[in-house]
Amino acid sequence: MVIIILSDALLKSLTTIFYFVLILIPIMVAVEYANHFQLLEKWASFLGWLPRSLNMSPQAAFPLLVGLFLGVFYGAAVIIEYTRQGTLNKRDIMLSGVFLAINHSIIEDNLLMAAVGANLLILFPIRFIMAFLVTRAAGYYYDSKIAHQMVGDTEPKAAD
Repeated sequence: MVIIILSDALLKSLTTIFYFVLILIPIMVAVEYANHFQLLEKWASFLGWLPRSLNMSPQAAFPLLVGLFLGVFYGAAVIIEYTRQGTLNKRDIMLSGVFLAINHSIIEDNLLMAAVGANLLILFPIRFIMAFLVTRAAGYYYDSKIAHQMVGDTEPKAAD
């Protein structure tokens, strides 16, 4: 009985790994192609509506795009590089991180989830909408916190 369970588990595991490989290899080839021909920079200008709709600077478009299509690690690497260059402000860094924590690697993650039975017509829009709403809420909270701190800095201190 144990042998049957183990062999069935091994067969299903190998089948799942096979489907993952079928999905990941073409994606990795496409990523290298996009990097070589600098397609991501071109797509970033096309998708400039996303940072605008999240009340972020236009400079956040490329890190968001990289994180959306290539994954959170690539997106984080671009965010770090942009931070070193001074391209992104603290608000954009925080909001990019919030958005990408919820909705990153939309092609790879969604295809992998579909390989194990998830419905893409439900998964994709829910991830995007949740990331959008949570990022907008985080931006509102960040802005109100900054505004509160600025007001607090201008108030006279009470005498002891």
